[in-house]
Amino acid sequence: MKPVTDTNWITKFGIHVTSNANKVFANGRHQLEISVSVTPKAGVDITDEQLDSIRLVTLDDNGAYQDLSGELHMSTERDARFEYFADTGSAPAALLEANARRRRFYVSSTRSGGTLDVIYAAITKDESTHYVSHTSLFNTSVTIETLTPLNLTRDDFSFKDEDNHYQEIGATEWNYDVYQLVIKGRQLKLVDAIPYGPKSGEAYFQNVLEEDPGWDFDGLTPHISKSFTHIGYEVSDQTEFPVPNAVLSVNRLPNSMLFIRILTYGTTRLQGVTSTDTRWGLLDQYGNEHKIKMTQRNDGQYIDFVMIE
Repeated sequence: MKPVTDTNWITKFGIHVTSNANKVFANGRHQLEISVSVTPKAGVDITDEQLDSIRLVTLDDNGAYQDLSGELHMSTERDARFEYFADTGSAPAALLEANARRRRFYVSSTRSGGTLDVIYAAITKDESTHYVSHTSLFNTSVTIETLTPLNLTRDDFSFKDEDNHYQEIGATEWNYDVYQLVIKGRQLKLVDAIPYGPKSGEAYFQNVLEEDPGWDFDGLTPHISKSFTHIGYEVSDQTEFPVPNAVLSVNRLPNSMLFIRILTYGTTRLQGVTSTDTRWGLLDQYGNEHKIKMTQRNDGQYIDFVMIE
């Protein structure tokens, strides 16, 4: 593509970072916002098709323009789960003339941390006429900085349990404990969790311990067991959780993930639960993924987790 440098069609062509920083984490999910504005010559229109042709480009090692691809990804849709990089100040306000048109783009990166990339805007008038913001006529570009993804440790999380509900149904005791998993501090928060195994609300662990009840007054020995069953729930604002034989009302912490341990003691227990290796990818508000594996203590009486690669 060889850009033209006249003003016969457009008189202004600008590109700006309109999130409040030019930084993006190298996880392929985090985004920064880039706005492109174009002003046509007086009396000239820009069609919707021409507006839709606007894209972001870089210069390769041979000095040729190429669309963003591979390690730099451009989308016209914002992923509302994630926040822009938190920085001081505010995003620059791009002033638009009355006849200007604008498009917004959202850029993600998997480049190495510390990489700087210069981005330009391009627009196509027709098959043989292209304009680029890099030319001396417009001379605008943005530089984006890719940041190394954050790497949290077990100590960065709080994982606490509380007794939530107890009931007796027939000859069986049911006891429910709720664990809430959050990132400590105010700088980061959980916004989503990717299940690698059973999905949200599906039991992933059960341990059944047979008990010796002795002989009852009829001379019969009832079948008594103690079981521990674990269920994980995604990050949400849900506060009521229908579980077997109960509905738990939870004082939900903001941006938390929940795990419920169900203890049964008696003649009945949950059926059809198969214990499996359960992992979750915890996503913070910048799209960084922190992988955990669920573990158990005391035969499953307590839920725990470890960080994994």
